[in-house]
Amino acid sequence: MRTLKDLTAASIGAALRTAGVVDADPTRVTVTEIGTGFGLLGTLGRIRLIWPAGVDGPASIVAKLPTTNPENEWIVNHFSYDRREAGVYRDLRPWERASTPICLAQEWDDEAGRGWLLLNDLGALSRGDQLAGASDAETFAMIDALAAWHAAWWNDETLADLEWLPDVTHSTVAGYGNIFDQTWESCVTKLSGALDAAILDAAQAARAEFEIAIDAFAEGPRTLVHGDARLDNALFDRSLSGVNGAVLLDFQLATLSRGAYDLAFFCAGSLATDDRRRLEPVLLDRYLNCLRAFGIADYSASDLATDYRFGHIVNLPNPVSALAVVNPVTERGARFLHRNAVRGITATVDHLG
Repeated sequence: MRTLKDLTAASIGAALRTAGVVDADPTRVTVTEIGTGFGLLGTLGRIRLIWPAGVDGPASIVAKLPTTNPENEWIVNHFSYDRREAGVYRDLRPWERASTPICLAQEWDDEAGRGWLLLNDLGALSRGDQLAGASDAETFAMIDALAAWHAAWWNDETLADLEWLPDVTHSTVAGYGNIFDQTWESCVTKLSGALDAAILDAAQAARAEFEIAIDAFAEGPRTLVHGDARLDNALFDRSLSGVNGAVLLDFQLATLSRGAYDLAFFCAGSLATDDRRRLEPVLLDRYLNCLRAFGIADYSASDLATDYRFGHIVNLPNPVSALAVVNPVTERGARFLHRNAVRGITATVDHLG
């Protein structure tokens, strides 16, 4: 299954039968593309299914397929993004340890570098507004979800044996320092005066600390890092008053590193700058307390503060290079990339002192 047109009753039925989910093909499927404009390096489709009488199959599932955009396809292949996500679902079964979608069926062709996922449909949950920035309640839910995710694989020695999972020193991660060098001028051009020259100069100077931060993150304590922990990659349970929890999505950028990277990534890109500055002390305390509730007692507030600062420096090349090279496909995508760069650069500069 390569495109949404490939999602037929026969192909879906075969996939779910092979996985042991059902023992029959659906009589009809209806496919609708979802997620357009959310910065996806892939294609998502919601599949409504009608089953023969007596077959207890899912009424709706979500398919994740490879990107069909040639420019984005190069990025995905170069950094093994799809391979990483396939590995997370296949080898780690994250829904058994944390709040994520359940993978009903999947296929991965290592030689072709292509595959697909069929996931349970979480359509009853809702997204936040990445462009506006996370609300306080959404932010707290994300911090809790990330702490639970990190605690589930904290110092898990088996992660180092997963050949598809790069650690922070791997060229696909450490090489981002060079990618920053190659894309910085293009990013500055596309920012078109959105940031003061002093902020841009300080951000460029932060590049000198990138390798220092990478070396620090190569040491323990390490965990399974989400790698792309932004508001668009989460769904929120609003079934009761307020926000009752977050579900993490999209594991294409999974890495073996320090969990504080995800905190820095989320706060830098998904919070409005004023909200980030206001909430940061509270969020770091909340994250640490969550870790302790999961039994992680040997990680100090001082260590977290240092790692959080380094997390912004390691993250810096991401919003810079994304604005420079990612094809946004939609107007919303273009606005996201621009705002993400402004927020990320500003956050890094805020933590240089």
